[in-house]
Amino acid sequence: MPRMSKTAFFNGSRSASRAHPQRGAATLIVVMVLFFIMAMMAAFANRNLMFEQRIAANYYRSGVAFDAAEAGAEWALAMLNSGNVNGQCQSIATASLSFKNRYLTIDPQTRFITALRPNFNISAKPDAACVRVDGTGWQCQCSNTGWTVPAVVAAATMQPSFTITIQPSTQAGVMGINSLGCTASSDDECLAANTKAVVYESSTGKASVSIQVALVSALKMPPPTPLTIAGAVSMDATGLGLHNSDPRSSGLLMVSGGANSMGWIDSRLDSLPGTPPQQALISADPALSTLTADKLFATFFGMSPARYQAQPAMRVVTCSADCATDLVTAYGQGVRLAWIDGAATLGGDIILGTAANPMRVVGNGALTINGPKQIFGLLYARGTIVWTSGTTQPSLLTGALIGEGTLRSAGLVDIVYQAAIMNALSNQVGSFVRVPGSWNSD
Repeated sequence: MPRMSKTAFFNGSRSASRAHPQRGAATLIVVMVLFFIMAMMAAFANRNLMFEQRIAANYYRSGVAFDAAEAGAEWALAMLNSGNVNGQCQSIATASLSFKNRYLTIDPQTRFITALRPNFNISAKPDAACVRVDGTGWQCQCSNTGWTVPAVVAAATMQPSFTITIQPSTQAGVMGINSLGCTASSDDECLAANTKAVVYESSTGKASVSIQVALVSALKMPPPTPLTIAGAVSMDATGLGLHNSDPRSSGLLMVSGGANSMGWIDSRLDSLPGTPPQQALISADPALSTLTADKLFATFFGMSPARYQAQPAMRVVTCSADCATDLVTAYGQGVRLAWIDGAATLGGDIILGTAANPMRVVGNGALTINGPKQIFGLLYARGTIVWTSGTTQPSLLTGALIGEGTLRSAGLVDIVYQAAIMNALSNQVGSFVRVPGSWNSD
């Protein structure tokens, strides 16, 4: 076996020792490359996670904003059917404006709805606004000067809000409600211009819901006479005063389904000039005498008594011994549609309603009226009517009286028909309801 020289032996050892660090450097490079790739993959995965979290947060904010907008539309519809409210949109028992009267007017002749602020700018001042405050619920403001964020709002928590804008329509008796929902309570954020840059760069969620509402009349078919009675009419020697100078109704004074009543006094009857008062009285009307009570009710109000009582703006008045006082209290709270369950007695010297803001009262039973009083509006009794007054101070109803039973009067009782009051009850007083198919969102 040949022997290796010492020189060759040492050269081989040096070559082997140099190969070990070269293989370590290559391994380090490979590990670093793999680590870099893994870091890139982790960063990419984290980027996707952050992107998904951002998407989820946007979906959540948009959902909250949409819910707030939908709640705002329902709230505004309910407020339109409410009574008097204060600047915080809360019911108030003292003389004030209703939500409806704060923001719109209704023409009594045409039923067209006009906003009190026709040049309103939605990006500057809403009609009304509410902010959700933890622990206290919604805090609202009914003002035409914008709203102020409540002092108790905590900046660290989401405080959704909505703003309401009334939008008149070209269709009679119809109006629009636009509700802007927002996940913030700051008007600077919520009412800013809704541009793409704002939507993409801001963390504030926004959504709008628009609906159309229509006014369902409280009096679909106004009576043409001051007195409409399904049964007979009787009176004492004082007679019953009926007055109608409206040419559109031909000056008719009464329509009854009962036999011709005796005791009429011509001096207590006023019709159109040149018309004999007795000729303005229609008795034993066959169309009226054959109507059932519910059909007579639907003739004037356009729906059944049960459905009429259930409409949004109707208020059931629970009467004490003297229902007149309870009606006056309800009127002061903004009630214009009142329903009395059962028999009722109206006593005392009261003033109920005004010519500009009449009241419509349905008594679901017999109605007894005692003493002098002034009533502006329409009284409807589903039972007999007994109206007694003194001989010195008259008891006056300016509007109309309708009864499903009989009427007996004593003393100075007068009913003065006014077309303006009938127009107000027909075109201005009623319940607001959603128009089917009018819902829209953005």
